[in-house]
Amino acid sequence: MYKHLVVAVDGSHTSENALAHAVGLAKVENAQLTLVNVANPAEYMALAPEFLQHESYEAAALAEGNTVLDAAEHRAQAVLGEGKIQRHLLMANKGAREMAQMLVDYAEQQGADLLVLGTHGRSGLMHLLMGSFAETVMRETRLPLLVIRSERSEEEA
Repeated sequence: MYKHLVVAVDGSHTSENALAHAVGLAKVENAQLTLVNVANPAEYMALAPEFLQHESYEAAALAEGNTVLDAAEHRAQAVLGEGKIQRHLLMANKGAREMAQMLVDYAEQQGADLLVLGTHGRSGLMHLLMGSFAETVMRETRLPLLVIRSERSEEEA
């Protein structure tokens, strides 16, 4: 049924749950899996400059995005092996709407037939500033979408 799944990963607990679902589905369907992280330097601007250990906010976002992709790729390879996994890092400069649109556009351009993501990756101030990524993806995509909700205890935290 599915030949190419695109899963958004951001390193959050819910993102890891979404990845686990996508990996399991890709294994059952013998499908290609593409891991995507949408890096956003604006997320690092909320931090005090003294906490920034990179030459720029963009460098910090790229480094974190690659770290998240490395971990996700390692988890996926443990189940699928190396031949069925791709990874891609997107760079957004605005809020959740641009990030979501970039993910949707990328998935469509790659011929994905299912988009997988978690409902929560940000909380508190970052959620207020960046908005709801999953909500925006739901509004923008025409692809089938598998949204993995966070556990109740995680939502309350």
